[in-house]
Parts: sequence; C-alpha cells; structure tokens
Amino acid sequence: MSEGQDTEADELQIAYCFADYGVEAEALSTIGDVHRFTIDPKDNPWCTTTHEIDLMDKTPGGDFDLWFGHPMCTRYSDMPGVEPEDHVDQIPRARELAMEMADHYVIENKPRAPLESATHLTGKMFNLPITYERAFETSFELRQPPRQSTFGSEANQTSPFFYSERSHLWWKAVKGIRGDYPKEHVAKNVLPLAYVDYITRNYLESTGGSQGVRDYSNYDQEMDQRRAEESNYDLDDFS
Repeated sequence: MSEGQDTEADELQIAYCFADYGVEAEALSTIGDVHRFTIDPKDNPWCTTTHEIDLMDKTPGGDFDLWFGHPMCTRYSDMPGVEPEDHVDQIPRARELAMEMADHYVIENKPRAPLESATHLTGKMFNLPITYERAFETSFELRQPPRQSTFGSEANQTSPFFYSERSHLWWKAVKGIRGDYPKEHVAKNVLPLAYVDYITRNYLESTGGSQGVRDYSNYDQEMDQRRAEESNYDLDDFS
C-alpha cells in the first residue's frame, strides 16, 4: 500500500498468484483479503476475488501489501523421468510480478530451485509426520527454524510420492485443510498451512504489515538496553 495511507482499520491486501486450487488462501485469509490471479482457477471460498489470467503474459493491476505465489516447480522436481528443459522456468517472471505488484513478497518452490537467499521449511520443523521440504524466497526476514527431530521419527515420515498409503482425510488433517480438494493435489502440491501461518507471522513481525503490528523479535534486547540507560540517569532527570 502507498506510504502514509491510513490502513489501520483495513484488511491487508494479498495478491495470491499461480494458484489454481488456491488452498493456501485458507491460511492467508486470516490476515487479509486474498485476491487470486491464476490461469485455471478452481472454486475457492477463501479468496475475496479470483481473476483468470495468464501471468506469464499479463500483469494484474492493483497495489498490494503482500504477494504470495507458487510458480510452477516441475522444472526443479526430483521425480524420476522429469526433463527440466521440457518445463518453463516461471521463477524470474514471478519475481518480476512480485516486485511490481506488492510491497513484500513470498515465492515458493522446490529446494533445488534458483531462489535468492531461500529459507527451507520441512514437516519435522512443525512436528508433522511428513517430509515435504519447500524453499521460500522472501523480501522480509524469514527465520530458519531448527530442523527438529526425535529418535525414530524418520521411520514415520511420509513422502508425497506415496500419497496413496494414507487416506484423503489423513492428508487433510496433517496439512490443516478444511476445504474439499483432490487427494493427490493435497498430498503432492499443497503447503501445510502451518508453513503459511509461520511465514505470515514472520511477515507481520518483520514489517508490521499495514496494521502497525509491533515487532517483538528484539524485545528482550531493547528492554535490557532501556533498563541499562535508565539506571544511569541523574536524579535531576526524574524531577
């Protein structure tokens, strides 16, 4: 949004791109209005607006607080038989759109994709029984969580390659999804909504969003410094 504009009472405006099913809108909609731009949109009640558009050829209008997008990742897939040269690299275009359309952005893709200063998230970081490593390029600080693991946890990690081993409801529960989407899409293509919540929380803490949210990431250090300064005040300073 434009600097100086009073948006304290308004919702954040989110551009959500390359998202045909748009499942992540379930989490994004908790912090603002989600405006989806994609080439083949499916029904999704969590999007405020949906626009059918080929983002490789056209740039949507509008001024957004946050851009969140999923450029096609097949080119960087680790699945057997995938020929990278057969698939378009949408990442440069996504970055161009993100920087033009919004104040801040998130680009999601495979870990091997050429993202800039990417942060990697995995299921074990959120105590989920799935691997599902994804990389995120962001315009704000996205802290890297520790790669937490417990004894024997590797044996319980489920890969999207074997999505048929678990039920549709199991995949929805693990990824935190309420809507009705195809099982294969949920297992293979949808981010766990815990990832999205973590990313948007980092966004609000790093930038304040348009809501003026206080950044508490350095709160303890700031308070220590303030107490140190106050302990050195002269008595005249308190009169």
